[in-house]
Amino acid sequence: MIPRAPRFTEAQLAELSASEARALSHDEFEARVRAPWSAQEIEDFESLVGWFRRRYPTGGARLAAIRNRMDQLRRGRR
Repeated sequence: MIPRAPRFTEAQLAELSASEARALSHDEFEARVRAPWSAQEIEDFESLVGWFRRRYPTGGARLAAIRNRMDQLRRGRR
């Protein structure tokens, strides 16, 4: 089961937005890309991959899901 997303205060959302909008230097980018994953990140990733593989068990089902999602995005649905 995928846990619910955390709820943020307005101040936290503003801080996150400012942080996401800031351009990273080359060194900052490299440091983030090369940083090892935490145990929680690994667990979350494995959980999401497991869900996806159960939901779309074959390559054909996965491609159909991607095509469907691309169609939704082209039509303006988020």
